Amino acid sequence: MYLIFSCPPLPYLIVGGMSTFRSGDRHLRRTLTHTFDLIYVHQGELFMEEDGQQFTVTTGQFLILPPNRLHRGTKACRTETIFHWLHFYTTGSFSCSETPVRDSNVIQKSSQQFEKKPFHISLPQYGSILKELQPNMLDIMEQITQVRIDRKENSKRFSDNTIPQLKLQQLFFTLLTYIGESSAEIQSHDAAAEIFAFLNDHYKESLCLTDIAEHFSFHPSYVIRLLKKRYQKTPGQIIQQLRLEKAAQLLITSNSSIQTIAYETGFNDGGYFTRLFKRHYGVTPHQWRNK
Repeated sequence: MYLIFSCPPLPYLIVGGMSTFRSGDRHLRRTLTHTFDLIYVHQGELFMEEDGQQFTVTTGQFLILPPNRLHRGTKACRTETIFHWLHFYTTGSFSCSETPVRDSNVIQKSSQQFEKKPFHISLPQYGSILKELQPNMLDIMEQITQVRIDRKENSKRFSDNTIPQLKLQQLFFTLLTYIGESSAEIQSHDAAAEIFAFLNDHYKESLCLTDIAEHFSFHPSYVIRLLKKRYQKTPGQIIQQLRLEKAAQLLITSNSSIQTIAYETGFNDGGYFTRLFKRHYGVTPHQWRNK
C-alpha cells in the first residue's frame, strides 16, 4: 500500500525518538489521532499489526502507521531490538492506494513561473531502505532523536535538540526521500520491464520515443533513463536488437526469402537489414541461414 500526500501543504516532523526492547517485549496497542508514526528498525525485529494487516519489520526495514487506525505489537521480540521512530503530521489531505501516483513532468511555461501546481508525494507503507542509504538513514534518525526509551532500564529520557527547526524539517524530508528512492528502485525496475515487454510486442511497428512515452504516461527522457539503467540500451537500440533476434530465428526456422523476413521483422530496406545483420552477427543473413 502507498500513502499519497496531496501537496501543498507538505507534511512536517513533530518529534523523533529511539526505543530499545528486550527479548519478550512487544509494541504497545494504540491509535494515534492525526499523527503518522514512522518506524525504522536498526537491530532485531518488530512484529506489528495495523488494521488487521500484519508486518514483520526487520533490520533495515521501515513501516509507516497512518493516523486513526489501531496498531499494536502482535508478538514479543525474540532478541533485543533497537528501532528509531518519528511522528509527523500534515494539515493537508492524504489517501491510501495500491499504486503510487505519478505526476507528469510538465515543461515549464512563462505563465506558470509564479504559481506551483498541486503535486503528490507517494510513500510505500512498508519496505526496505536501500543498503547504500541505510548508514545515512541511521545517522539522520540519530540527529533528530529527542526521546529515548529503554525497556532494559525502564527509562524514558527527553533531551533538547539544538538543531534549528528548518534544518530538522530538511532532515525529515531527506528521510522521506530515502523511503521514496527505495520504492522507486522497485518501481523503475518493474516499469522498465513493462516497457521492454511493450517493445517486444510491437517491435514490427514504426515506434518513436514519443509513442512509447505517451503509452506509459512518462516523459520521453524518463523512458530513456529507465531502459538505459536496466538494459544499458535506448528504446531504439532495444527495438533494433529485437528485430535482429527475430530475423535470425526466422532465417533458421522458415523458408521465407531474406527480403520477406526483413519486412516481417520491421525493416523497410532489405539492403540496410543485411548491413545491420552482418554488423551485429558477423555474417550476412544468407551465411547465417546456410550455417
